[in-house]
Amino acid sequence: MYSNRLFRLTLMAFLLIAFQGLTKAEQKQKYLPKEVTVFVTLKVKNNASQEHIKNFTEKYAAFVDKTEPDSLGWSYHQSGEKVILIERYKDEDANIVTAKNIAPNGIRYQLLKNSPFTVEKVSVFGAFTKKLIDVNAMTAKKLNFKFPFQYNPLISGYSKNAR
Repeated sequence: MYSNRLFRLTLMAFLLIAFQGLTKAEQKQKYLPKEVTVFVTLKVKNNASQEHIKNFTEKYAAFVDKTEPDSLGWSYHQSGEKVILIERYKDEDANIVTAKNIAPNGIRYQLLKNSPFTVEKVSVFGAFTKKLIDVNAMTAKKLNFKFPFQYNPLISGYSKNAR
């Protein structure tokens, strides 16, 4: 009788702890219905060494992480002869912060001058509006960008983050 009661108590305690753990895990996941993701296709400049590329990308990603709190991700990926930069933002306002930061007098403007890349194309995906398109067009004009921007609006789906 005593061991049966102890078993039940132990089982109940285990289930209670397990249930609380699941609840905490579920609370950590946050859906991001307004996320904007940007793919930037980059061409490596002829004189750029692998060391320069590695140092620049690490420094640049760390700078963005420190200065743009609503940037959810920033990663560089080798794709044959090209490099793909994937930028994730909480929403279009977070992406607009990036546009302002790379513009003249922005906090990243000088850092970009040391880039080992030239931009070939920018592809924007997600829950953006004309507001982001207009800000990007204005920034592109200020910086004399010649590469295309492609906009791909969200039809349906979800994104979630563990933060």
